[in-house]
Amino acid sequence: MHRIIDWEELWKAIYAGGSGRRKKDRDPGAAWDAKAAAYECAVRGEADTTAREMEMMGLLPSDTVLDMGAGTGRLAVPMARRVAHVTALDPSEGMLGRLSAHMQEAGLDNYTLLRMRWEDAIIGENVPVHDTVVAAYSLGFYDIGTALKKIDAAARRCVCLFWHAGEWRSGDETALREAAFGTEERHAGYPDHLFLINILHDMEIYADVTVYETTVESRYPSVEVAAEQWSTLHETPPETLDLVTDHFTRMLHPDGEGGYIHRKQRRQAMIHWEKEA
Repeated sequence: MHRIIDWEELWKAIYAGGSGRRKKDRDPGAAWDAKAAAYECAVRGEADTTAREMEMMGLLPSDTVLDMGAGTGRLAVPMARRVAHVTALDPSEGMLGRLSAHMQEAGLDNYTLLRMRWEDAIIGENVPVHDTVVAAYSLGFYDIGTALKKIDAAARRCVCLFWHAGEWRSGDETALREAAFGTEERHAGYPDHLFLINILHDMEIYADVTVYETTVESRYPSVEVAAEQWSTLHETPPETLDLVTDHFTRMLHPDGEGGYIHRKQRRQAMIHWEKEA
């Protein structure tokens, strides 16, 4: 089929517009080591998202699962409760250390840690083939086509990808990033799930798509902690901390227990395909 639009090249063009991505791409492990504590706090608010995604994946008790970009174990830990074995792959030692601690707290030992960049994975050599491959919000690659081909090659039974549907960030957060980094941040998000669908289509992978909404409920002991965590995750200039604090002063609400809460709706997509027998 003749391609009118080259979706991979469009993805690359949008990806290249993001500030700080070259630095992250060179050493993503170091980048995420510095953010591991803040990231773990952020994903605590995603209990609704996690529950929905666990039900959507259709995991089998006999499955071996590769969680590519496993982070601190938001999905890896509950998956290990349901399946035979989970391999958690992530470039960050700090992330995997927290994931391992959560596995131990849950009394789970049916997991393996692989610290590496996905770009360095060689399927069948340093990364075994698994029944199911899961990649949840971990597709921030310049060469997305190669990354997707590896994901497909690593799966024996099926693949489950999770990505955003529509804008990567809310309007409020986009405005905050523009205030912190400048108006060039307006175009610095990631392409949405339709890019992935079209890239897969060009690879002759015809995936199913489910678009869904979840509630993210983030809790903080203080406005200042919320601002510091957000600033760490987004690597904002130190002089913008007051600006970020002002933002969270407006956005957070008392939770009735001495802390603060922020609720937001998020639209996401699961992209799923079964492998041919």
